[in-house]
Amino acid sequence: MTSVIITGPKYLQETVIRELHSMRVMHIVEHSKNELADIGKPLEMAGRLSEILVKVRALSAELGMKKKETADLEETADLEHKKGLLEAESTVKRLGEELNACKEELKKAQELQAKSRAIMQELEILKGIDIPIEAFTPYKSLAYFTGYLKDENKAVELKVELSITTERFMLFYSPVRKRCFIALFIDEKSRENASYVLQKSGFSPVNFMNINNFKGSAAANFKKIECELEKLEKKESEIKKRIGNLRDEYSKFLLAADGFLSEQLEKAEAPLMFAATPTSFLIKGWIPSRILSATIERLNKATRNKAYIHFEPAKKNDTVPVKLKNPGYAKPFEFFMELYTMPAYKEIDPTFFVFLTFPLLFGFMLGDIGYGLVTLIFFIILRKFLPKAKNFFSVLIFASLATIFFGAIFGEFFGYEFIHPLISREHDMFKLLYLAIGIGVLHVNIGLIIGFINEFKSHGLRHAFFAKASWFIFEVGAIITFLSIFKLMTLSYWWGVGIIIISAVMLFIGEGARGPIEIPGLLSNVLSYARLMAIGVSSVKLAEVVNEISGEMFRSGGALILVGLLILVIGHAVNIGLGLLGSFLHSLRLHYVEFFTKFFHGGAEKYKPFGAKNFYFE
Repeated sequence: MTSVIITGPKYLQETVIRELHSMRVMHIVEHSKNELADIGKPLEMAGRLSEILVKVRALSAELGMKKKETADLEETADLEHKKGLLEAESTVKRLGEELNACKEELKKAQELQAKSRAIMQELEILKGIDIPIEAFTPYKSLAYFTGYLKDENKAVELKVELSITTERFMLFYSPVRKRCFIALFIDEKSRENASYVLQKSGFSPVNFMNINNFKGSAAANFKKIECELEKLEKKESEIKKRIGNLRDEYSKFLLAADGFLSEQLEKAEAPLMFAATPTSFLIKGWIPSRILSATIERLNKATRNKAYIHFEPAKKNDTVPVKLKNPGYAKPFEFFMELYTMPAYKEIDPTFFVFLTFPLLFGFMLGDIGYGLVTLIFFIILRKFLPKAKNFFSVLIFASLATIFFGAIFGEFFGYEFIHPLISREHDMFKLLYLAIGIGVLHVNIGLIIGFINEFKSHGLRHAFFAKASWFIFEVGAIITFLSIFKLMTLSYWWGVGIIIISAVMLFIGEGARGPIEIPGLLSNVLSYARLMAIGVSSVKLAEVVNEISGEMFRSGGALILVGLLILVIGHAVNIGLGLLGSFLHSLRLHYVEFFTKFFHGGAEKYKPFGAKNFYFE
């Protein structure tokens, strides 16, 4: 990367912006206001562009369009070849008016439907009693009650009890939805007594709010409203179809307009990242060195050599944006760097090493052919149906292949040792532990080697020797001490202790007081790899328990065979889920905590050239 500064008079600003945007090569560093220069102001069209873009996205959302990475290139080019902004503005206005008209019609139709359903609900209650609807109006000498009783027996009891006090009443009732609907007409003078009797009978009143103006029988009115509701539903369907037609007709335009307007707005708001004075502008950023000459040539041609362009290589303390460059098979593993932090400009990108070791650590823990086959198929399907998470599922596909590989080594298929294993997780736990620790030693030392290279590139051989090579010297001293204490070599253990002291002094020279303090941490880092054995053994033991319980059910026969099959499926499904979660998280931890801390600093910003693709609606 090369640091570039572009400056010139204000009248050239728009030309430079347009050229940089079309080239898509410069990562612009945002200017912070200071005494020398203010922050630039957006171009005049920014407000109008923003307003139209908001309308485009609002229309896209209303029409149910989803986001997509790229617009239809032909449609976008067609829009640009026309009047561009004017074309977009007029079409958006026309579409907005058509859509609003459809929405108003739809709203009215839905409101009328809701009202019709409320009326039908009330009419349905009255269908069972043969009384004209106009009977339910206020009277001077007559009171009426409508509502529910528990059942018809309560209605009969009510009739008997009311007849004791007065004969001037009429009671109608019919069953409605497991209850009994009643309509009681009674002399006004007996209102209070009737109210008391109804209350004792568990009466629940019902008020008819929507049929006050209706006349005739409830059944006839119900049929009439039902016909009207069908017409309204048909109208709603037609309106929705019109909205769907609008979506089909304008979807490509909206997608193209979103892309076109986003680009124009990005250019119009670009000066907000620049330094500015009343008469000039200044842009600071980074351009890949391999295309610097071509970029300068194009800018000089566009500005007729009236813009000043200064460039220089990246300095030691510069915050340089980075773009990861990995082969296609390792590219999905960049996911882990984006999740953590990007490597610094002169650091080795760990992506390739993660590609090599993450699936192996994952597979070592899960390590079952059956589990590997199930997860492999599952993740292949998910990658197809969830393209946005393609890289994540690609990582897990590699991990599943490693699971199958280690399953063959352990001879396991859904917890059964179906072949003679090279190493048995059930019977050779100590061998498995030693192997896990050995993997830890190898992994940590790879990190230290990468750290040595990073320090050599950044600070020279002397610093790399004292800060990183001292760890290898410490390991030699620790090995000599260990072998001497356990009489595995004739050399005195004091030789090992001396070497350890020398390495501690070297670490102090290379990393200060932090170096010697971190010596115990190296041991804990290596021992942390024991989790490879622990997670794997816990998984296989759980699988064995599931197999034993289901096996007992199968041997019992009868209906218990189905129970055993259910236990087998659910048990292994749960174990696979726990195994996936544990293997993923612990493998991730071993990389981030035990591996990366030996060489990785990170903290760089991802390279995002001005004019790079935006996300548009689909």
